[in-house]
Amino acid sequence: MGLISKDRIRAKLRADDTNVRLLLAHPMHTGRAKDAGEQLIPAEFIQDIRCWRNGEEVLTIKCGTGTAQNPYFSFQLAGGQKGDKISIRWVDNLGAKGSVETMVK
Repeated sequence: MGLISKDRIRAKLRADDTNVRLLLAHPMHTGRAKDAGEQLIPAEFIQDIRCWRNGEEVLTIKCGTGTAQNPYFSFQLAGGQKGDKISIRWVDNLGAKGSVETMVK
């Protein structure tokens, strides 16, 4: 089951490397906060993010409760060329999944 989200990704070729910027729409609840009724809000956070370039896995990010709400990631991949397909998939601790893709500009 995937969350309906507005994840965003951009990838640009800069100095022969691929610069990727990623914004994920996710509440990232730690499980320690309380709602207005003083009830604990259950933990809900992204655990695993994976990145592929043209079908080959090139990056894995492990997250936890210390990651901010709607997390932003920026990273550089060695090499690449314009038109490469960058795919991101993530999964949270409740089994929700999301994905986003772009082409390198």
